[in-house]
This record gives sequence, C-alpha cells and structure tokens, in this order.
Amino acid sequence: MANKNVPELFGSMVFDDRVMRARLSGDVYTSLRKTIDENARLEEDVAEAVAAEMRAWALEKGATHFTHWFQPLTGVTAEKHDSFITPSPDGGVIMEFSGKELIKGEPDASSFPSGA
Repeated sequence: MANKNVPELFGSMVFDDRVMRARLSGDVYTSLRKTIDENARLEEDVAEAVAAEMRAWALEKGATHFTHWFQPLTGVTAEKHDSFITPSPDGGVIMEFSGKELIKGEPDASSFPSGA
C-alpha cells in the first residue's frame, strides 16, 4: 500500500533548515547559517538560542530524550542504501525514480568494506 503522505511525513521530526528559519530570530538564523555554510565560529549566544529553541520544539513534539548519533567512515561498518526519496537541501524530500537509477552501477564495489 503506497503512502501518499511521504513528502509530508518525511523529516517531520527533524529540526531542519525549514524549522530553524521559521523558529529562530533573523539574526540567530543568519549567524547559524554562516557557521554551517562558511565554517564561521559559532558564537555562544547563538548556540544558546538555537539550543533553547530546539529543546522547546522537541518538547512540543513529545520528545523526552535526545541523542547525538554518528557513524565514522572507517570502513568497519559500511552500508550502501538507495531510495526512491532523496532529501532536498532545505530538509524536505524529492520524490523521484528514473530509468538511469535502474542502470546505475558500481563496477568496482568501492562502497563496500571489502571492496568487492
């Protein structure tokens, strides 16, 4: 059964660029984007404002916990995934699947840990 609400549901629980732009003051958002885009120093007052708004947003969504999760690109734990959906730069989703996706290959298997 196809879920026609995927674009509405995808990323709905992510404090992404769209949420930040809507919830942060203009000055805080601009400073944060400069940090993200230009690797500028993150000012403490900006970090505090973002953290406060992120926490308020998460509590409104019913969150009780948070985590910082990452996977280092060491080759020890690697997986390759393809999808019908692609995250867009602003945190939304692009729904696409084309013929080139069917024939796209990886002749050297370089994304797999063993290289084969």
